[in-house]
Amino acid sequence: MKKLVLFDLDGVIVDTKQVHYEALNDAITQVDPKYIITEEEHIARYDGLKTLTKLNMLSEEKGLPYTDHNQIYNSKQELTIKHFSKIPTSEKMRNIFKTLREDGYLVGCCTNCIRRTALVALSKVGVIEYLDVIITNDDVKNPKPHPEIYWKAMSMMSCLPEETLIIEDSPYGLLAAARSKSHILRVKDTKQVTLKNLSKKLNEIKMGKQQL
Repeated sequence: MKKLVLFDLDGVIVDTKQVHYEALNDAITQVDPKYIITEEEHIARYDGLKTLTKLNMLSEEKGLPYTDHNQIYNSKQELTIKHFSKIPTSEKMRNIFKTLREDGYLVGCCTNCIRRTALVALSKVGVIEYLDVIITNDDVKNPKPHPEIYWKAMSMMSCLPEETLIIEDSPYGLLAAARSKSHILRVKDTKQVTLKNLSKKLNEIKMGKQQL
């Protein structure tokens, strides 16, 4: 029976949430600093959403001109890539992914990041060689919190929700995972993504006589 473990990227595989937050605000500041997102706003409402969704929210709620979206978006992506190129290799994450593959699991990453930044991050961390599937914001019509990204990964791997475990941290990501009807391991950050926690969750699922 096929078994699939899907990881979110930001806050799960790499600690890059702050990079995305700061890069977007830096890009917004180039247009007008009055539209920046405060930390409180980010935590409460913006965390886990794709950049274009955040820009639309800023236009609707703060009056950011829609004509500035392209400039901010392009600048934010370039700033993000610059920061991502400095991500160090994580032997801890490499060991987790390597062990899962050796134990017979299919492994994937599903992220609201665009494909370019996701591939840079996964390569720098050192886990891309262990991934069977990578689904990004560029690959779906409906980003998280819609479950399409997880459904697509499961479909490509020929796995059912009951055969899938999703590791997520953000509210929107967790909502997407819940809507996919898969098993979920909720983490606060990368520190909680450990072989011990993963093994415990996988064993709990097995002991519950649920398919995985």
